[in-house]
Amino acid sequence: MFTERAMQSLLSSMNSHVPSKRASLADLLDLQRPYYEGRDGTRYDLDPKELRLIASTLDPWDIDRLKIPLLLVTDTNYEQGQWKVSGKLEARVISKLIGREPDKPDEILVFYPHLKELRKRLPTTLLVMYMP
Repeated sequence: MFTERAMQSLLSSMNSHVPSKRASLADLLDLQRPYYEGRDGTRYDLDPKELRLIASTLDPWDIDRLKIPLLLVTDTNYEQGQWKVSGKLEARVISKLIGREPDKPDEILVFYPHLKELRKRLPTTLLVMYMP
């Protein structure tokens, strides 16, 4: 029998790569070897080229406000094959990278073809987070 406790355990293990704290893009650009630490204590290196690509989509005054890694979240309110990116700056970055306007000023839905493109362009700075 699959209990709620088993579901929580499964989601926790699936999201162990999610950072407990995200750093600003500006702080990460200043590091020679940028990284974040996952909830499981694992160190995940970030590609500086990806950080510069993300920075190129923003106004200079927003670079210190954006937190990295960017998070794509599954949402059961939407059909399969859709993920959500929340946050005004985050939606703006994703919008520019996939060439589609945000659905709301602070949210953009990402469909599978766009997810595939984003994962190819941002393999270290974009995370998929699983939510029930």
